[in-house]
Amino acid sequence: MTIKFKSSNDDISCEGGIKTRILILMAVLITVSSAVADPSYGSKVLPYDADESRALSAFSSAPVFAYSDANIRGIFDISDPVYIDVDPSDDAVNENDVRLTPFGSYPAGSQVRLGDQDYGYKLTPFGVSGMPGAQLVYFDVDGDEAYSIVDPVYLDVGPEYGRIDAGDVRITGYMTLQAGTRVRDSDPDNDKPAPVLPAMLCFMNLNGNINSGGWAIYDQGDRIYVDTQYPFYTVTVNDIRLFV
Repeated sequence: MTIKFKSSNDDISCEGGIKTRILILMAVLITVSSAVADPSYGSKVLPYDADESRALSAFSSAPVFAYSDANIRGIFDISDPVYIDVDPSDDAVNENDVRLTPFGSYPAGSQVRLGDQDYGYKLTPFGVSGMPGAQLVYFDVDGDEAYSIVDPVYLDVGPEYGRIDAGDVRITGYMTLQAGTRVRDSDPDNDKPAPVLPAMLCFMNLNGNINSGGWAIYDQGDRIYVDTQYPFYTVTVNDIRLFV
């Protein structure tokens, strides 16, 4: 089968396989240029980046994905801000939680500080009180059945798992759609298949402080990563930065 691409000058014919390679190359260029322009929130670690191979620490208690019910409807909807709740025991937006979506003037990837507008807001973890759970997934852009540098990553908040749908949160950008935005019905990545991304949340302990139990302390200024592959607890290529 021959596929025609329209240009300003003439029709260019190429085989379907070439088209696929072109699309993959474009995705790579978008990923690389995005990382160069903004080496922080939602960018992927590339070979020779300054943070590659640096040590990461585990949280002493696992953080959870949670949302603040902005419309007080009792259910999650597309207007509700989403967070990494680093202390799930408090059920509230607290210092050093990380915004996965913007809130007011605070961008996605920002850490909550004492006195911020959303400080103290009630948080509801996904997966409790009848709510669907939330999980990290990816869209296999190049079709190689493995997570790779060109594959965008999402927080799948349900209710349909295994596919990207409206309300899911972009952890990395896709095409012109930025990290921290939400999927809408008309978006090009809506309804794409989305396998689970085997990964964990870790952080870079920039000041090196530890508690009496020997655990690294996550606090202001520390940087959270989606740690995607062995060796875990080390920044590797394809890991994702969740900070600004």
